[in-house]
Amino acid sequence: MSLRHRIAGRFPRLVIARRNISRAKVRSILAAASILIGVVAIGAIGAGGAAFKQSQLQSIQAQGATSVYVSPGADMEASHFDREDVKAIDETVGAAAVVATEPGSMELITSDGTRDGVSVTYIDDPRQLHEVERGGIPDNWRQSVVVSHEFAADRGVELGERLKLVSETETASGTVETEHTYRVVAVLVESQSFGGGGLFLPIEETGDRQYSRVEVMTESTDRAEAVAEALRDRFNDRKDRLLVFELTSLVRLLKTLVNGINAFLAGLGSISLLVAGVSIANTMLMAVIKRREEIGVLRAVGYGKVDIVRILLVEAVLLGALGSAVGLAIAVVVAMVANALFLGDPFAFTQSALLYLAGAVGFGILTSLLAGAYPAWRAANERPIDALRG
Repeated sequence: MSLRHRIAGRFPRLVIARRNISRAKVRSILAAASILIGVVAIGAIGAGGAAFKQSQLQSIQAQGATSVYVSPGADMEASHFDREDVKAIDETVGAAAVVATEPGSMELITSDGTRDGVSVTYIDDPRQLHEVERGGIPDNWRQSVVVSHEFAADRGVELGERLKLVSETETASGTVETEHTYRVVAVLVESQSFGGGGLFLPIEETGDRQYSRVEVMTESTDRAEAVAEALRDRFNDRKDRLLVFELTSLVRLLKTLVNGINAFLAGLGSISLLVAGVSIANTMLMAVIKRREEIGVLRAVGYGKVDIVRILLVEAVLLGALGSAVGLAIAVVVAMVANALFLGDPFAFTQSALLYLAGAVGFGILTSLLAGAYPAWRAANERPIDALRG
C-alpha cells in the first residue's frame, strides 16, 4: 500500500479537505493570499519594531544607562565626598562597581603658545571606567596623564608626549596659576559613555582626595534602577543628602513608546487578517453551495454532522496554514533585513520578535478557523434530503 493510501486511510478528512481546495484553486489561492498579507504585516512590523527597540536600548546603554551617577545633595554637610562617603555608597550598592571621580578643567598650552580649555577627570585608576587602547598605566602614575581616544585623535597626541597644563587656584590674594607638565602614558579606547573628561589625572593631584561624583556601574538597566532606589532609601529618607541620577527612566520611556507604536501598527495589520477571514468565509460558503449534493451524499452514507463540520474546518485551517506559512517566510526575511540594518546581525532575533512572528502565524490560523465555523455549521445542519435535491 502506497504512502498516499495510508494517509487517506488514517486521515480521511484531511484528504477530502485537500481535494476540495484543489478543485477551486483560484478562490483558495486568493483566500490564502489574504491571510499571507495579514501575517506579513503583523510579523514584519512586530519583528522589525523589536529590532529597532533593541538597537536603541543598546545605544542608550552605551551612553551609560546601566550606570547610576551620584553627587552631593542639597542637604549634605559637605559639597564633596570623602573616602568614608564612598565606602558607605559601596556598602549600599553591593556587588556593583563604584568609581569616584572629581571633574575639573585646565588650560592646555599648545605648541604655538596658545591656550585651550580642556576637561579633566581626577580618578584613582582610569581603567575602572575605560579600557586602554595604547600604552599602559603604572601603579604610581604621578606626573602622568591618560588621554581619551577622542582627545588624542583631535589633537594628534602620541604616547610619551609631554603636555603642559595650567591650573588655577583661588587664594585670599586672588587667582594663582600653576603650570604642570605631564607625560602621556596611555590612550583609552573610544567610548560613547555619558560624561567623562578628555584628560585623566591621578586623584592625588587635587591635593585633598575629595570627590564630587560617584559612578556606580551595574550589568543591566534593571539593576541600575534597583541601585538608585537603594541609595535613595538609605541616604534620602528625610533629607536630600544625595543627588541620584540614572537613565533608566529614559529606557522605560523608549520601551513604552516603541511597544505602543508596535501594538498600533500590528493592530492595523490585524485588520487585514479580519478581511482575510471574511474572504475565507465567503470561499467556504461558495464551496458549500456548490457541493450541496456531495455533502448530502456524505450524510446519506453515514457521515454525521460533526464529521461534516470537521471536514470543512480542516479545509479552512489548511487555507490559513498555507497562507500563514508563506507569510511567515516573507516576514522572517523582512525581519532579517531589519536585524541587519539595526543590529548588524540578520539572525539577531529578540524574544519579542519571535513572539510577534509566532503570534502572527497563530492569529492567521485562528482567523481561518473562525471564518470557517459558520459555513461548516450551515452545511452540517442542512437536511440530507434537501442537499441531494440540489
